[in-house]
Formats: sequence, C-alpha cells, structure tokens
Amino acid sequence: MMTRSESPDEVLVIAAILGNLEAFEELVVRYRPAVVRLARTIVGVDHAEDVGQDSLLLAFKALPGIEEPRKFPAWLSAITRHRALRFSKSETAQMKKRVPLDEALLEKIEALAKPLAEKERDEEMIEALESLPSDYAMPLRLRFLDEMPLNRIAAFMGIPLSTVKWRIHHGKKLLKEKVKGEPDGKRNSETA
Repeated sequence: MMTRSESPDEVLVIAAILGNLEAFEELVVRYRPAVVRLARTIVGVDHAEDVGQDSLLLAFKALPGIEEPRKFPAWLSAITRHRALRFSKSETAQMKKRVPLDEALLEKIEALAKPLAEKERDEEMIEALESLPSDYAMPLRLRFLDEMPLNRIAAFMGIPLSTVKWRIHHGKKLLKEKVKGEPDGKRNSETA
C-alpha cells in the first residue's frame, strides 16, 4: 500500500477535490517551497510568504475546476505567477480582511501556516545564486535548498525534465564561476 507521501500528485488532487484536507496538505508540503520561491522572484522577499500563502489558498478554492489533475504543479505555478503579478501594496489591507474560510483552512492545514525554515546560510553562495538568470537560479534553489525532486521541478516550472537537468548542470557551472570569481581573462584587466 502506498503512503500519502508516495502518492502521485494526481491522486492527491482528486482526493483533495473530494474533500480530503490531508491530501491537499501533502500537496502543500510538496510545492510550498517552490511557490514561495517563485513569488519571491516577482514580489521580493518581504511579501513572498504572503503571496505564496494566498496562492495556495486560491488553488485550494479553485481545485474543483482543475481540468487536468496530473498538471497540478504547472497549474499551481500559473496561479502563483498571476497572484504575484497582481500583488500590490494596496492589497495588503485586503489580506487583513481574510474570510472565515481562509482562517479555517489556515488552522486545519498546518503546512500553509508555518513559515519556511530558511536553510540559506552561506551569504556568498546566496549572492551568487541571486546574480544568476532566473532560468538557472530557480531550479538550483528548488533542488538544493528545498530538496525538491527533479520531476517535481519540471512539473512546477512547466518544462521538460531534460531541460531542468541541463539548467541545473549549467547553473552549477555558472555558480562555481561566480563563487570563485570571474575567469582570469576578465579579472586581471589592470595588468593588460
């Protein structure tokens, strides 16, 4: 018998649509780090948690309308992107006026309410990661900081698995160059 954490996303989505809050909580556990990271790239660090939480609440409410449950990660990614793009300072007031359903969901689904533990300690590495193009930085963060499996990264970003692997491979090379410094030809320009 498959445990909940081994269940395919599609099975969890269908269970959540049928009212199983634990199934949705498992989806939140799987994808919340990616949602918050995506929000962070659009709205910044200060509002990423709020936008991420809002995106997950919106996804829960819209779940019965999902046309293809197997495409849940890409669907959630689209919701997050749209929510982050619509985010503005005037909406922070709206967030304080949450409806009772939102509060009930926050109480029932623990994974929605607790902030992500920041694993990012090495400042130089973080600076280097932030300087990479997002096409490389996002999969690197999801893989190494959030320990997300490659297939989930591909599903969330809506790109083929081979592309994720290539971006991680190439991103690691770029990161190594950033951390070690620019290649020698650019670094020693004062001696030329």
